[in-house]
Amino acid sequence: MNLHRYFAAGGRYRGRLALSLLAGAILAGCATPRPDPTPAPEPEEERPEVVDLPAHERAPVLISEAWADPQPDSVRAAIDAVLDLDDPDGDLIDRADALWRDLDAEDREPLADRVRGGRLAAARGDWDAARERLGADAPDDETRTAEVYRDGLALHARLLEHERQWYQGLDARLRLDSMLVLEPDAQTANQERIWGLLAALRPAQRDRLATNELPDAEPWVRLFAGLRGVNSQDEARHVARQWRERYPSHPANSLLPELVASHPLQAEMPDTILVLLPLSGDLAQLGNAILDGITRAYYAETGGQGRLVIRDTRGDAETAAELYRRGVEDGVDRIIGPLDREAVRAVVGSDDTRPTLLLNRTRLDGNGAFGTLALNPEEDAYAVVDRAIRTGWRNPLVILPEGEFGDRVAQAYQDALADYGLRPRDIVRLRPDAEDINTQVSDALGIEQSEARIREVARRTGLSLEGDPQVRGDADHLFVTGTSRQMRQLVPYLHFHGARQLPIMATPHIYAGQPNANRDRDLNGIVFPDAPYLLTTIEPLNGEMSDGGAEALPRFVALGMDALRLSLHDRAVREAAHHQLVGGAGTWSLNPVSGDWVRDPAWARFERGEPRQLGTTSEGN
Repeated sequence: MNLHRYFAAGGRYRGRLALSLLAGAILAGCATPRPDPTPAPEPEEERPEVVDLPAHERAPVLISEAWADPQPDSVRAAIDAVLDLDDPDGDLIDRADALWRDLDAEDREPLADRVRGGRLAAARGDWDAARERLGADAPDDETRTAEVYRDGLALHARLLEHERQWYQGLDARLRLDSMLVLEPDAQTANQERIWGLLAALRPAQRDRLATNELPDAEPWVRLFAGLRGVNSQDEARHVARQWRERYPSHPANSLLPELVASHPLQAEMPDTILVLLPLSGDLAQLGNAILDGITRAYYAETGGQGRLVIRDTRGDAETAAELYRRGVEDGVDRIIGPLDREAVRAVVGSDDTRPTLLLNRTRLDGNGAFGTLALNPEEDAYAVVDRAIRTGWRNPLVILPEGEFGDRVAQAYQDALADYGLRPRDIVRLRPDAEDINTQVSDALGIEQSEARIREVARRTGLSLEGDPQVRGDADHLFVTGTSRQMRQLVPYLHFHGARQLPIMATPHIYAGQPNANRDRDLNGIVFPDAPYLLTTIEPLNGEMSDGGAEALPRFVALGMDALRLSLHDRAVREAAHHQLVGGAGTWSLNPVSGDWVRDPAWARFERGEPRQLGTTSEGN
C-alpha cells in the first residue's frame, strides 16, 4: 500500500512540475522579442490571356486598335497584317489605306513606308497612286532591308505589267526571282509570271534577249524558244533534257514537268458554245462574216458535237450584256463575242461569267475569265515595226493620211518604236486626193531640199549642174498606209520622186482582198502584213467561191475561224503560254498577263500587181 501511495504521490509531483515548466516557458516567450513574420506575397495583377488569332482575325483587331490609338508603329503593324493576307477584304484595305494617309509626312517618307503605301494603293486598283507612293529606290535608306527591297521590286514589276511594259516587267521579275528562294510558293508564282511575260514580248524583243541584253534571261529564252518550236511530247522531252543538262541548277527546272506535259496541245469540247454577234444593224456585215468563219471552224474542230447557239446583239451594248447574262444563267460552257467595243465593255462588267473570248480589245485588269481577239490598225502598225527592227531598219520616214485612221496608226507606230528606244525621222500627214499632192510628196521626201542644194553648189562653183535630186538620206525605209484607193493615188508620186530606192512597208489596208494586177501594178515592191487566208485563197478555194463569187470581208471570215479554235484551246494555252496556234488570220499566241491573243501575220509583197506571200523575216526585204 505504501508503495502504491508513493507512486501516486510521485505522479502528482511530476504533474505539478510540468505545469510549472510550461508556465515558465510562456512567461519567457512573452518577455523575448519575436521576429517580424514573412510578408505574404501581393496578389499578381490579372492579365488578359494572350490568344494567337488567325491572320484573317488578327488584322481587323490591329486595324481597330490603330484607329483608336494611331501611333506610327501600331499603324505600320496593322498595315503589315493586312498586306500579309492572301485576299484581304476591300473594306479592310480601305481602312488600312486611310491609316497610311493619316500618318505624318515624315512617317510616310522612309522606303519601307512608301512600299506599304504603294502596295495598299495597288490593292485598291489605284495604280497612279501606287507609282507615286513607291517612287524611286533609296539604297541609303535605313529601312531598306532585303525584305523591303524585295516587296518594292515586286510592286515595281506589277506596275510595269499594268502599264504593258512587258520587257521592263520581265527584267524586274528576273531580278526578283533570286530573292524568293526561301519562299517556294512565291517563287513558283513569279516564275509563272516570267513565262507569261516571255509570251507577251514581240518577236524582236525576244531577239534582243537572245543577245544577252538581260543576262538572267538567256536560259529562259532558250527554253521558251525550244518548247515553242516543237509539236509532240517526245520532242518536248528532248528539248527539256538538253536544256536541263546545260542548266542543271536553274530554278526553271521546277516548271519543266508541267510544260512538257502540255504537249501536244489539247482542245476542250464544250457542250454549248454561245456566240454573240451583231447580225443586224450597222455592223451586220462584219458580224455575219465572223459568224461564217465560226460556223466553218465549229464543224471542222468538233465534228458538229455539242450545241452552237447564235444570238444577235443588234450592235447594242445593253442587249449584248443581257444576252450574256442569260447565257451564263442557262449554263453555257463558253462564249464568243460580242464584237463592238461598247458591248465588250458592258460584258466585262458582268458579275457572273463564263470563259469568254471577246472580239475586240479592252482592258481586262487580270480578269481571267476573258480573253480578247481583234484585227485593228494599231496592231498592224506594231507588226510593221517588229519586222522592220528584225530586218535591221531603224530609221523610218512615215507618210499617213489625215483623219482618225491616220491618228490611230501614227500613235501606235510611235509607241511601237518607243519600245525599242526609237523615233521616226518624220511623220507626214497628207490627203492623197489633194490637188497639190505632188508638192506634198516632194516636200516629204526632201526633194525640194535636194534641189536647193544642187542650186547652191552651182551658184558657188559657177558651173551649170544637172543632177537628179535625191530622197532624204536620214531614212532607211518608208512606212505608208491608207485604204487601197488612197495608196493607188499616193504611190505613183512616191515612185516619181525616187522613193523606189527605199524599201516601202504598209499595213494590210493597202490590199483590197482580191487580186487585180492592172489596178495594183503601181504597188509593186511594197511589203505588208496580212491574213494568210487571203494569200492562200487568191484563187477560188477548192471551188468554194466559184458559185457566189469572192467572199465578203475574208479577213473577218478568217478571224471567225480562228476565234472558235482559240476558244477551244484558251485554257490549255493559259497554263503553258509558249504554245502557238496557226490560224487563217495569222499565228496566234496568248499574252496571259493581259488576256490578249496576239497575232503574228503572214507577209506579202506586191509583184506584177499581185501579192505574193513571203517566207522568212528577211525574204524579199
